[in-house]
Amino acid sequence: MAPMAEVTTPALRKCVRGFSPNTVLFSEMLSASAVVGNAQHNEPLMARNEYDEPFVYQLLGGDPEIMARACVVLQDMGAGAVDINMGCSAPDVIRKMQGAKLLKEPLLVSSIIKECRKVFKGKLSVKMRSGYDSSDRDFLVEFARMLEGEGVDFITLHGRYAKLSFRRKADWDLVKLLKTEISIPVIGNGDILSPEEAELRFKDTGCNGIMIGREGVKSPWIFALAEELITAGKYNLSVDLLEVFSGVMNDLENNLPPQLHKSRGHRFSFYYTKNFIFYHDIFKKIRNVDRIKDMTDILEEYIYRNPHERVKVFQQE
Repeated sequence: MAPMAEVTTPALRKCVRGFSPNTVLFSEMLSASAVVGNAQHNEPLMARNEYDEPFVYQLLGGDPEIMARACVVLQDMGAGAVDINMGCSAPDVIRKMQGAKLLKEPLLVSSIIKECRKVFKGKLSVKMRSGYDSSDRDFLVEFARMLEGEGVDFITLHGRYAKLSFRRKADWDLVKLLKTEISIPVIGNGDILSPEEAELRFKDTGCNGIMIGREGVKSPWIFALAEELITAGKYNLSVDLLEVFSGVMNDLENNLPPQLHKSRGHRFSFYYTKNFIFYHDIFKKIRNVDRIKDMTDILEEYIYRNPHERVKVFQQE
């Protein structure tokens, strides 16, 4: 499951794990500076639970020394894997020479990986875009080979360049290219909306894994369906949509401090309510409340009026 700021909370990870025991889960994107500085607001974001493993922390930063120190902090907490963010294209991240902007600075990236690899004994990976201003195949291969040479254990490629954000379709031919050009595992990412698409991308690209982001928030069960389809050729699952929503929201309330309830509740609801016909109206109401209970009440009231939308059946024979 892709690391997503304000989204991949312990509550959502627990939900995904309930459907799938094997999916690799990621933390929210963590600022390396905040990790090193022991920022109080970071504590709930760094919490690791018994249901998380296999689990990867994702770090955001652009200073080799600070990134390495953050790796040490996470390693001392028991982290077995750290991912370095080279894919985020948010303007405030780009201004700090972090995230996808690092793709324009291969020498800096080389130094970051080198310093992190010196101190971190677990799996070290990079999640990246296919470029910054454009998708240049030669640059992509050269950059990935540099990462491999510096000791990165695997690469996740989102097949869009940074300036596209989420516009256009992800180019999975770039995932296929990377798989043929480097020896370490390649994970493909971008626009997986169904188990069938995940299976197709595996076959088409030969990649070692599929990472799912936005659809995994809307449909936390997609990982289980994809695994069943790929391993057994079929799937059959009945999901109580209200039960799943209530479970995630209750865990948000119980496991995160009150100051995070509104942002995390709204972010999860933004994606999850798309399971319902009148999702625009549902989310509009949720966006106007601050308390988790009020958000849950809004969906409960909707289901009371539309009971036929409560259960969704997913079947492929």
